Amino acid sequence: MRSPRHLLSFGIAVPILYLLALVLGSALYPGYSHVTRYASELGAAEAPHPWIFNSGIVAAGVAALLAGPGFGVALRRLGSDRVRAVLSGLAVSLWGVAMVLGGSFPMPDPRHGGFGLGLGLQVAPLLLLWGLRRAPDAGRLRLFLLVVFLAMTALFAVMMGVGGLVTRTNVGLWQRGNALVSIPWIGILACALRRRLAR
Repeated sequence: MRSPRHLLSFGIAVPILYLLALVLGSALYPGYSHVTRYASELGAAEAPHPWIFNSGIVAAGVAALLAGPGFGVALRRLGSDRVRAVLSGLAVSLWGVAMVLGGSFPMPDPRHGGFGLGLGLQVAPLLLLWGLRRAPDAGRLRLFLLVVFLAMTALFAVMMGVGGLVTRTNVGLWQRGNALVSIPWIGILACALRRRLAR
């Protein structure tokens, strides 16, 4: 098995791969609007080049799937117990599986939603915060994860209809905001844990 530092490198790649899929897919889709349209529409059958977005999110999903064990092993080495480490890594990997399914079965295929496995990412920051409880000098990392968890929870609630803020004229904007909070932290935390393990 590869070292956790190698596996965490995949975590750093996750937001980069997702962003590339989003930017390249939309750049080659005339008239596409990030404000009014879902990201998944870039991979739907009517998109001019659906393979760009779909292959990009599959790649991001595979990277997350591999990064999950890296997070788990890193937590163990930083003093976490086995249960917290396994649950933390599993939450990230399950989101990775959901992304692979999302790219493999473009909307409107019901499998595009990944059977709800992506919800693992909603609790991942909290689990990782819990797993870093005994890590020395990890106060800033724990605060970062707490802020991420609270922001993710708030935006998820909005996306689910709380407050009636999301409409067809702004759904894309809210979804991009949700992605901005929900995905980059994986790379940031992976980078931070790699540095800690290198010491």
